[in-house]
Amino acid sequence: MKTKLEKKVNFLTGYAIVSSLVFSVVILSSFGKEDKKETFDEITTKKINLIGEDGSLRMVLSNETRQHSGRMNGKDYPKRERPAGMIFFNDEGDECGGLIFAGKTKDNKTSSGMSFTMDNYHDDQVIQLLNTEEYENGKSFIQRGLTINEFPLGSNIDTRNAKFEELEKIENKELRNQKMDELWAKEGSKRRLFIGRNKSNSSGLFLYDKEGNPKIKIHVDEEGNPKIEIVDKNGKTRNFLESK
Repeated sequence: MKTKLEKKVNFLTGYAIVSSLVFSVVILSSFGKEDKKETFDEITTKKINLIGEDGSLRMVLSNETRQHSGRMNGKDYPKRERPAGMIFFNDEGDECGGLIFAGKTKDNKTSSGMSFTMDNYHDDQVIQLLNTEEYENGKSFIQRGLTINEFPLGSNIDTRNAKFEELEKIENKELRNQKMDELWAKEGSKRRLFIGRNKSNSSGLFLYDKEGNPKIKIHVDEEGNPKIEIVDKNGKTRNFLESK
């Protein structure tokens, strides 16, 4: 039989274990309920994930190697090359825009640029603030400005991509390209507005109809000539400044 001393020792041991467990639960629970706040003077990192209260992504800040591949309709896209920058995600966790940048010179060819985009719901970019520069063999290709595009109402990038994948199976190249052009004309984005410098080195305002056809051009061309051009339904251009 156990002595009174052994009983007391066992009781105290059990009491200590239970007390420790209760204390640990209380401490851990308190950490879970209260926000953790940290202050840093400087952080050096390769990637940061900003998440919502439910744990889903809201923003990813990353270098080019670890950049998020993109996410739409609740699914991540396969790993792919993307520039360094920030990728934004909406309340449903789908990609909705971003700020990316890159620049390098290789084999005497320079490519540099930065792009800030806003995406159509469940689709690709419809607003873009862009600077892109390419230099090779003494020639330059530069575009800087604001672009506004438009997708058909209710468009979905995954649904459209699935259709393109089916068209890829067509063996006849000419027919395949024709079908792809027809699909894009029907379900792809259309240019509606551009303000800035285009690749022809003209600077100005360019307006398009709902089919993406240019209609009004108010610009200064590469030679410094001012132009106000109207494009009719047949594609014929009239410069109002030349008619006076």
